[in-house]
Amino acid sequence: MLPLDRQNQVLQWLHQTGFLTNYEIAKRFNVSQMTVWRDIRALEEQGLVKRIHGGLSLPDWKLGDEQILDSTVHGDNIFRFPAGLSDPRRLALGKYVAMEIIKQGDNLILEGGSTVACIIPYLEAPEVTAITNGLFTLTLAQMYNTVQTILCCGGVLNQPNAIFIGPQAENFFLSYRVDMAIVSAYGLTLNQGLVDPTPIYDSMKRVMCRCANKRVVMLDSTKIGKTALSRVMGLSEIDILVTNHDADPKIISALIERGIDVRLI
Repeated sequence: MLPLDRQNQVLQWLHQTGFLTNYEIAKRFNVSQMTVWRDIRALEEQGLVKRIHGGLSLPDWKLGDEQILDSTVHGDNIFRFPAGLSDPRRLALGKYVAMEIIKQGDNLILEGGSTVACIIPYLEAPEVTAITNGLFTLTLAQMYNTVQTILCCGGVLNQPNAIFIGPQAENFFLSYRVDMAIVSAYGLTLNQGLVDPTPIYDSMKRVMCRCANKRVVMLDSTKIGKTALSRVMGLSEIDILVTNHDADPKIISALIERGIDVRLI
């Protein structure tokens, strides 16, 4: 295929989605990352796309712009989604997990943070059931209508994260067994594993992971190597780690040597 033809197809595809990752383009057209980079540069020089970390978008596209809802309860106040839902790093991870890991008929636990919530807009697999403790995740699922069945626990609502925690929430999850738990955290180190700064959040995530046959961790590359007070799970408990391609290469190599399935996006 001629470069101009491929670039035109990329542009048409981009207008349908608003955002594409380098990985997606390389896979679809069976070309190298260098070829993708040259195509993006050519389109950017014409002002047709905006290059962002790990991919490209339309010049004026921003997922967060679509995620503001008027409130009829609080007068002039508006409901805003967290900034993480417009972070290109996290969007790239969400898109990959939605399109490459989640399959038809999967039963999922989706931890309620913004990184995992980035899956929702890109989910295409049919007959998916999702269980979450996140109000942002729940609202996105209603907006995008990509999840056939979604369940949300009760419990103590933590603000401003808009997630349910506490014994009631944990007991809710313990009554289910799912194919996959998808979680994120503050950081990951070779010595501690997956870590968070607050033990009460960690307890919730540990329960989620105990209820799943497989555990998928989504961490943007800035979190690889970060340490924190409390451990969520050890490295041996992680089945798949999805992170960005610019994550610390020494840590990534060590994780692979330990048998972790690392997906670099």
